Amino acid sequence: MKKIILGIFVSFPLLMQAEIPLAENGKALAEIVIDVKADEVVKYAASELQHWVREISGAKLPIVNKAEKMKYKIFLQVNPASFKADLKKMQENDGYAVRAKGNNIYLFGAKSKSVLNGVFKLLFKNTDIIWARPNIEFGTLYSKNPNLTLTKTDYIDIPVYVLRGWQMIGPRHHVPSEVWQVRNGNNWSASTIIYTPKFTKFGNILEYGGGHNIVGRYMTERKYFKKHPDFFPLIDGKRARPSDSRTKVQLCFTNQEMTKAFIREIDEKIKKDPNYDTYRIMIEDNHHLCDCPQCLKAIKLKNGKIIDKEDKAFRSTQFFLFLNKVARHMQKNYPGKKILTFGYFFTEIPPHCKVEPNISISFCPIFKNSKRAMNTKENKLTNNKLTGWLKSTNNLTLREYFGLTEAFPRPIDAIAMADWKYANKLGINKTYSEMYSDTVGRRMDGIKTWNVNSLYFWTMTNGAWNPYCDVKTLREEFLKRVYGAAANDVKEFYRLTEDGWLKAGGTSQYNDKASFVWRCSVRDQNLIEKCRKALKRAAAKITNVKAKKMLAALRATFEQQIKLGKPFSTTAKKANKKPVFDPDFNSGEWKKAPVADKFVTRGNAASREKTAVKILYDRNNIYFGIKCFDNESGKAYGSPVGQARDKWPRGDKFELFVTGYDKTGKITSNQIVFDINGNLYDSQDKDKSWNVDCILARKITANGWSAMLTLPFKEINVDLSKDPKLKVMFVRYWNHKSRKMEVSFWEQGIVHNYHSFGDLIFD
Repeated sequence: MKKIILGIFVSFPLLMQAEIPLAENGKALAEIVIDVKADEVVKYAASELQHWVREISGAKLPIVNKAEKMKYKIFLQVNPASFKADLKKMQENDGYAVRAKGNNIYLFGAKSKSVLNGVFKLLFKNTDIIWARPNIEFGTLYSKNPNLTLTKTDYIDIPVYVLRGWQMIGPRHHVPSEVWQVRNGNNWSASTIIYTPKFTKFGNILEYGGGHNIVGRYMTERKYFKKHPDFFPLIDGKRARPSDSRTKVQLCFTNQEMTKAFIREIDEKIKKDPNYDTYRIMIEDNHHLCDCPQCLKAIKLKNGKIIDKEDKAFRSTQFFLFLNKVARHMQKNYPGKKILTFGYFFTEIPPHCKVEPNISISFCPIFKNSKRAMNTKENKLTNNKLTGWLKSTNNLTLREYFGLTEAFPRPIDAIAMADWKYANKLGINKTYSEMYSDTVGRRMDGIKTWNVNSLYFWTMTNGAWNPYCDVKTLREEFLKRVYGAAANDVKEFYRLTEDGWLKAGGTSQYNDKASFVWRCSVRDQNLIEKCRKALKRAAAKITNVKAKKMLAALRATFEQQIKLGKPFSTTAKKANKKPVFDPDFNSGEWKKAPVADKFVTRGNAASREKTAVKILYDRNNIYFGIKCFDNESGKAYGSPVGQARDKWPRGDKFELFVTGYDKTGKITSNQIVFDINGNLYDSQDKDKSWNVDCILARKITANGWSAMLTLPFKEINVDLSKDPKLKVMFVRYWNHKSRKMEVSFWEQGIVHNYHSFGDLIFD
């Protein structure tokens, strides 16, 4: 593939830079000149320049359409007649240039967005201002200077990534978070995919269609299900309604009439909203795929190759054969317009068929270990998918989860910058990621996340412009501008937590639980007092009021979270005789077993329905007694009885992990899942071919359902002489085959991450 040209920043030595004074003793010496026909983006750029110069110096620079009497002038221009050599470098991006001639500054680019980017970067380069976080009260810091002079006035700045930004998660379109992105040079946000008139002044890239949308926006249940249920997937013997699941369902992608109807929907959408270059056609957020005979039938490609349903790329190939038809229709009828679709879940795997050239892929490495870069051995499977996709298309966006971190200072900026450099060398120059807004949302208290992660979020956001910059230099710039004399002490706090995070081992993903990470990375490594002392030293050195508030927020979240990050465990009591299945687990041997019942959701809220686990053991077996409470137990459902052992059961189910050391000292992880109908799924070290020889008894009761799992020690391949305890984890999936569903985790542990599991102590 052709490599992307690296970002350009050229700045002449300081002695060659023209010095342009903007204010003297708080009085304006310069004016801002924009064209009389300037659009709202350039007007916004002028108003922002005026605003921040006034905030810093006290001087209000006039905004005019024609150069007037002021001695010094700043011209904000789009595609000016001069500077042809500079403009040639900026035709395919939103980079900008600043040039000084006499008493004038010319800030220009090929797009209005270029001018807006240039204004914020001009201020950043010539003052100590930093938009550190979206918080309105104290998130922007700067020093007052009534004699403000521009000293860096001759350079060109071209971004490496021509699309970059954050899909902020929280209350829709949190304005301070959106504005913060723009001031730090982003050109893509949640407002990119959901049109928001009040944000058009930001000049961001626009795409039609929102997020997961194939049934939410195109083939809606209200319009199609009654007359065409066959357009929707056959699941468990019935055509599934999108409303059956909180995350909706996919479509029957082999149904040719559905494809024709989908194309008609595309025609309607483009006719109604014709001014987009990109139309998003995105699979829903699940694996709810169709099991009709046609969808399970082997696929024969034009080259004669046969792809059967056991092939890992079977479903991806099936989807892109459908989408290629839509793409060819768009090529014929709407030349120049593109489709953007996810490389996610079943489409993260590259298909065996070719992909039409007007299809762009938003590649989502959701299963990547974010403690390591993409091109490391730990992420070989994900990297293979990425490079596999690049064999089929050069239209790929790296769509990540870097900003989805709970209230732990996760040093993901170093990984993000490494991945962006690697991806760019492969020819990728577009990237965006999810991030929590700096506010309280439904999924997360984003304020606490920002309290401890502002450093990393700022570094990533500025690093996306040019990831070839040094991440440590960017971090130090943030610390110096925010904390001043206390920068090194705050830096020490982050060094301690970063070292602890890396030494803790295990993986890191978007759903890391803060309490577990604090425990493994700080508490278990005896770093609490060292962290506390570093922050205390910093507090004694800070004089800036906003910096004090930034640090106070960091310290408060640290103290709160470190209390939550305590180890947890449960005890298995020895059974004097083989226990009997009692749905309430209150009789016989079960009476002496303690209860593990602290189950919480991903947002750390108490679970809606209670779950209780008791554990017994004898010489040969471990006995798990599980009570899944449900106030409307008659509405719970599971997959039909008799489902294959290697197929994930749908609906109401319970999942447990048992982990320990084998005789060679290697960690062995055993996963067992069973649903309300007794279907069993199991894997050992993620090998689905493992069929555990266990006994499962279950019963549906008036207040829920119960199960007793008899698990032989010999089946779990663990040598207790290596460590006389096990690591265990429990997960409850409550589901009523509707949009009512909840997943809750014992003590905030994380599935498949044994570092986050609790101890099972044998009494």
